Amino acid sequence: MPASHGASGRHPLLTPPARRFARGWLALAVAVALLPLALRSGYQFTVLNVVAVNLIVVTGLNLLMGYAGQISYGHAAFFGMGAYGSAILSATHGVDPWLAMGVSACGVAVAAAVVGVPTLRLKGNYLVMATLGFNLIVDVILVQWSEVTGGSSGFVGVPPLSVAGFSFDTDRSFYWLAWGVALLLLIPARNLVHSPVGRALRAIHDSEPGAEACGVPTASYKVQVFVLSAVFASLAGSLHAHYLGIVAPKTFDIFKSVEFVTMCLIGGMGSLWGGLAGALLLTVLPQMLGVFEEHHDLIFGAILLVMLIFMPRGVSPWLRGMADRMRRGDGDGSGGAPGTAPQGGEARP
Repeated sequence: MPASHGASGRHPLLTPPARRFARGWLALAVAVALLPLALRSGYQFTVLNVVAVNLIVVTGLNLLMGYAGQISYGHAAFFGMGAYGSAILSATHGVDPWLAMGVSACGVAVAAAVVGVPTLRLKGNYLVMATLGFNLIVDVILVQWSEVTGGSSGFVGVPPLSVAGFSFDTDRSFYWLAWGVALLLLIPARNLVHSPVGRALRAIHDSEPGAEACGVPTASYKVQVFVLSAVFASLAGSLHAHYLGIVAPKTFDIFKSVEFVTMCLIGGMGSLWGGLAGALLLTVLPQMLGVFEEHHDLIFGAILLVMLIFMPRGVSPWLRGMADRMRRGDGDGSGGAPGTAPQGGEARP
């Protein structure tokens, strides 16, 4: 009997990382459920809805960049393709919005595979330039194909999502949908990170030649995680379109891609909770700086620069250290300081 207890204790669902993730996920779910009690305006719901949409994109992008080590400055293109695909199918062709989301995600997956196969053979700055170029191409198509996309004026009349007659057509109702999807997608993302595929992705991140020498099909795994991250972006884009009822190409330009990457960097690469922190900080912070509209870019840039200098690994190591100290009930910082966070191949939910 003791042996059986030991075996059950080694079950993946009972490992310390799994328990930590479950506690964190439940805490976030409770916070999401209780937060509306403190919100007083539709604008506050709007900001948090944008945080949830951004979190979905950043979760997928973190799998690609933080765990697999592949840089992409083109995910705003997938975000836009999902938004326009869902909008055009549902508004122009009368397709059910949920089906339109799924069809758009499938189309984006195919496009990501076509783009990823040649692009992911590149490394470093060449990969950055290739993904930027892809984003620029999609941006031009969205503007120039005006008879379908509405051109620079945007595409209007996108219907809201609904379930059993209940429509997510208000800020408050969409809050539950957006955060429900964001929370649900964290679970398969976490499971992937702690699966054999996740370990292979971290091996690619640490040393691609070394991973190849160990028999890891690096090219295949890179394309697969690229496609998965693009699907996350597509789903977020579709939610964005059905929430606002309008899509415009300016929302999906290269600056939006830079914003997504910055969220990953600020939150902490290779940390799903860091993605949440980055999405929250870089969505809410510009709203808080609205009173300094004339100097918005200067102040925002200065804050980013300071964080990258003094917290180059993002805020997640600091948050993890703080959580460790709270759990142990000590305040001396031992075992949880940002500088002592594990490096390289250890997964962090």
